[in-house]
Amino acid sequence: MLARFDFTRPRTIVIAAVLIGVLAGLSGAVFATVVTEPRIDDAIALEEQRAAEHGDGDSGDDVVVARSDQKGAGLFAAYGLAGAAFGLILAVTTLSLRTTTGGPFRRVALSGLILATAITVTPWLKYPPNPPAVGDPDTVVQRERYYVLAIVLGALLLAGAAHLSARLRRAGWPDDRRVTAVLGAALAGFAVMFAALPPSPDDVTAPANLVWQFRINSLTGNLLVWTVLTLGLGVLWTESARAAARAAAAQNSMPLSAETPAS
Repeated sequence: MLARFDFTRPRTIVIAAVLIGVLAGLSGAVFATVVTEPRIDDAIALEEQRAAEHGDGDSGDDVVVARSDQKGAGLFAAYGLAGAAFGLILAVTTLSLRTTTGGPFRRVALSGLILATAITVTPWLKYPPNPPAVGDPDTVVQRERYYVLAIVLGALLLAGAAHLSARLRRAGWPDDRRVTAVLGAALAGFAVMFAALPPSPDDVTAPANLVWQFRINSLTGNLLVWTVLTLGLGVLWTESARAAARAAAAQNSMPLSAETPAS
């Protein structure tokens, strides 16, 4: 069955990555439903309690999507779409690394590590997310711009580190020196980036325990999506290549057995 997937064709890789990404996104949605959403409910309840204490029963914000929809179909749809987008990006990145050494699993794993670090971990370290109803609504656009800027700069730094590693490998550097040099350059670049980026514009007044539980759960859920996606695509691609190799070997051996003279 796996031999039917022709992973020598970029279209097959992209389609497989997108489909696995949807499944990975749904697994992240299950995690969010069980672990993250209760923390969001706690944050909303806290905000409503504060509004009631200050006599502000109506915050003036129109509810666009009901909370039940946000926790149900909306949550799974959002995670599924995000997983599909992650899969597409992973496929394109892996295809760009086809000239590197190692098999498909190694290339997919390297691509997944780079993308998860750039898209998820880097902005989380500088601008960790807050649960809904925590923070100033007037700074949402500003926070989103900072978040995207952190992703772009992190991706550029990681792409530069990958390019540096490839150049040092071609120059004949031993692995220990090459890895040390690349890690040192990457860490220095991230240190400068974190120092140069502006701080978060929000003063978080919610309980630290609630906020950090939400932040850790959000990071874990996103990393779960990347892990399922990366491992799924890497294993499927590798097993498909093995099945194709076995089928080719069996086909090539058939004429030889037919030409063997009878004793």
